[in-house]
Amino acid sequence: MLSLPSKPWKKVRISELGEKNFRITIVSELENERQFVKIMEEDIAASLGTQDRMGAPDWPSRSVVVTTSDLPALKRNLVYSSIMVDVS
Repeated sequence: MLSLPSKPWKKVRISELGEKNFRITIVSELENERQFVKIMEEDIAASLGTQDRMGAPDWPSRSVVVTTSDLPALKRNLVYSSIMVDVS
């Protein structure tokens, strides 16, 4: 049985900001801003629940602020999008 190659895994760090706000920072090496925006649109935004909100992505800090009331579900969805969450 043939299988498709897996997507390359990316790594992020999640920091709590309070009031159900969390900063997601991409720790993996990025080639350019275009790759950053693609990850934000195709992976992070797709991992959000129906009640979750995402702020404007910030290229210089490689981060975005998200608002969610269900952080465990967000983390689980990130893993489905081939994103590892750094727990340190």
